[in-house]
Amino acid sequence: MEMKEDMVMMKDGKMMMKNGEMIPMEMDMTMSDGTKVMMNGMVMMKDSTSCMMREGETMTMEGKMTKMDDKMNGM
Repeated sequence: MEMKEDMVMMKDGKMMMKNGEMIPMEMDMTMSDGTKVMMNGMVMMKDSTSCMMREGETMTMEGKMTKMDDKMNGM
């Protein structure tokens, strides 16, 4: 499975970051659109709504959330 863009992903119940390879997230991140992703998978949108990432969900550095299946369909 090759992912071409940098992203964070919930994998096996842990938040992982892809920058060339999958590595565990080491700190909370703020995406370019202002969305914050916490190490526990909690996502705080810039409009103050929040949700928890589920297994297989990904978020790009631009703040777009998708399911890994969606990314695989586009390849």
